[in-house]
Amino acid sequence: MTEVFSNWIGGAGATFHTGSGTQTINNFYGAGPDNRRSRSQPLAPDILDRLRRRFVYPPGMQEARQILQETHTVLIAGRPGSGRNAAARMLLAEYRDLRDNLHEVLPEDEQGNAGLERRDAPEPEGLLLDLSEADAQTWPAVHDGLPGFHAAVRKNGSRLAVVLPNCADGDLHSDLAQLRAPIVRPEALLVLRGALREAELPVDLEPPAELFHFLEYEPPLDQVANLAWRIRTVAATARSDTFTDWCRTAVEAFTRSPEDVARQVLALRDGRPKALLLTTAMLHGARTDAVHEACESLLSTVAHPKDDRPLLEREDLSARFDEIKATPDQQGRVTFTSMDYDVAIRVHFWNNMPGLRTRLGQWVGRAVTLESLTTDDRALLAERFAEQILRTGRAEDLLGLVREWIERHGSRAWSAASQALTYGALHGDHGRRFRKELYDWATSSKLSDGRAAVLVRVCSHGGDFASRYPEQALVRFHHVVRRQSQDREAEAKLAQLVLTSQRLHRRMLDRLALGLWLERPWKADIRLFAVLAAPGRLTSRRTGLRSLLDEPGVRRQLSDCWAALFARVASKDWQEPCSLWLLAAEDAVPQQRDQLLDILVRACREQPRRLGRLYQLAFRSPVAPLVQQKIDAAQGLHRTRP
Repeated sequence: MTEVFSNWIGGAGATFHTGSGTQTINNFYGAGPDNRRSRSQPLAPDILDRLRRRFVYPPGMQEARQILQETHTVLIAGRPGSGRNAAARMLLAEYRDLRDNLHEVLPEDEQGNAGLERRDAPEPEGLLLDLSEADAQTWPAVHDGLPGFHAAVRKNGSRLAVVLPNCADGDLHSDLAQLRAPIVRPEALLVLRGALREAELPVDLEPPAELFHFLEYEPPLDQVANLAWRIRTVAATARSDTFTDWCRTAVEAFTRSPEDVARQVLALRDGRPKALLLTTAMLHGARTDAVHEACESLLSTVAHPKDDRPLLEREDLSARFDEIKATPDQQGRVTFTSMDYDVAIRVHFWNNMPGLRTRLGQWVGRAVTLESLTTDDRALLAERFAEQILRTGRAEDLLGLVREWIERHGSRAWSAASQALTYGALHGDHGRRFRKELYDWATSSKLSDGRAAVLVRVCSHGGDFASRYPEQALVRFHHVVRRQSQDREAEAKLAQLVLTSQRLHRRMLDRLALGLWLERPWKADIRLFAVLAAPGRLTSRRTGLRSLLDEPGVRRQLSDCWAALFARVASKDWQEPCSLWLLAAEDAVPQQRDQLLDILVRACREQPRRLGRLYQLAFRSPVAPLVQQKIDAAQGLHRTRP
């Protein structure tokens, strides 16, 4: 391993790619702009607004719109790269009354098994079910559940847009065939101009020949959008002056060939600059001291010989960065002079030196504990490593490394571990495997403190996973909090996630209504109910929505929860929240007063001892006569007025 960076390329195991034509498209390096928000919140109103401003309506869109309007469900078919997902989102966004109630549906249950969970919703919703990445094993399980799911959607007035997988062609249930709407890829140049127009860049100028050459091979529309982002980036950084230069720079970065990168790596004289090159690519945008320290860590990890020269005889950092065509900015953050060169370098090392991959995993685990790295540096390093390892289909290897990071490196590795898991959970090909792993961790009876802390980071409100799949995050977070009952901070973060939407609030009350009936209820469930059933949270109305207390289903959930508390839990644990309900009833409007008290009385299940205990709590309250009246009615007694 002493020459690991010096002699690894150009030997028998080296991989080179030659050719032209469509090969240019196949050599695309990047996966898109580093925009986590658009990846994690594809149905967020601001992201939909941006998409609308640049969206080019494809042939077939009108038919898809009509099917969705008439049947409440549309199944969008088309070739990969034809813009199916964007079309589905635009169709849902046209329903303005659903704008604040749009969310994505996963083709799996809460444990991560393939299928569709059907639940009745009290309010109409806009639902996106993206099956574009579904494989031949997932599709049959989801397909069997689609007719029933469609029926439930139609029953409550919701709208469902499904992006069909490639394997679904000619294989639709007879009840679903009429819902299929094929779309055709719009012209790529129109899509590009729409994206540039949205960025307020000139679109009436003639693009250079290099851009036309790239587009003539009909790249997928996500690559066209990525090219537009690159042009916008070049324009924003003022790397050149003209629209033609912007386009040429972006296309050059987009179509950089592996041979070009290989030649530049071969030109480096030994292993040390190659190590700095790879470290800079992995920590692109980090400060010079962080890159330097991480580079030394990498050299140590691969057992590269130490530099025994006196310190003053060694090259300074600026010369070393200049050799690899990188430069620090005024804040000391290191970037390559060529656009997206960091992406190409990461791909190059990973593709051409498979023997280095295991050592890189060890290095990342060590590097994320270095003091010079910021939290953002650690997260980006872990994500960039995860990107490469999943690109080559090694999900289990990444999961094994994440476990090792947590166990061997402690709390300083938690941010990196959570970022790698989040990246995996949102991955198109491997996401279900990672979501299943998160569930298995959360439900383990031997959940370690380290794994629990990482799960809390992954599932907390504001994180990418919770933003994209909040119900899955809620389920896993709830299991963690139950098993880490001493962690009150985690409980507070779970409550924060739940309270972001009525849908999550409703879902959590449903889980508590079941959990509190266990023979020995979780202590965390008792405390969570006290927080989530606070009367003020139940009676408040969000814009355009009724309060949770107005929903019959929620009132049944609350009654079941109170019944479980009365039956399974010592009175000292429910007496205070019950007193708060009675206090809230004093100041509530008549309808809400009746609702609050009816829930409590119904929860006593007509059992005299519980009803008597409830009346004792209300005895000195102004609502005591009304409580007595409702108790009498529940027992079939009718008091005669004097």
